[in-house]
Amino acid sequence: MQMAVLQAQDSEANTEDSLFDKLGSRERIERVHRSFYAKIYADPELAILFKGTNQDHQISQQTEFMMRVFGGPKIYGGRLPKNAHEHLFITEEQFDKRHQMLADTLTECGVTGELKEKWLWYDASFKPLIVKKSIDECKKRFTMDEILFVPGTVTPIRSF
Repeated sequence: MQMAVLQAQDSEANTEDSLFDKLGSRERIERVHRSFYAKIYADPELAILFKGTNQDHQISQQTEFMMRVFGGPKIYGGRLPKNAHEHLFITEEQFDKRHQMLADTLTECGVTGELKEKWLWYDASFKPLIVKKSIDECKKRFTMDEILFVPGTVTPIRSF
């Protein structure tokens, strides 16, 4: 599924006017991510899922990943969404909250109409790779990793 999504997105790069081209620059995408992650890191619920991460690094990684998704330069060197989020128990409600925050941020940053719709479509395409129905679907990425979840969303029944 993950590769199918990326292959479909790679076809965006084969068109004359990719979403990256229409957005105009890395700077515009990064400006959206700066505003978006400021909101995420300030949100008491969603910030928990970013425990131990550097906000500037997160912005850079997300910008480079989405540049590739949008048909721009393929310079992203991080994990693909499923693997990057395997240690996070993200509910559908949390994903939807985050997605709405992105929609609001796009409007605030002047990304509207078709460009906004397409960006949100790409974002939503990763939902099945990130959202989990049970904390039992989570796994550590490495030995010292923590399984992160928002208190109240789950009662852990196993030790991590």
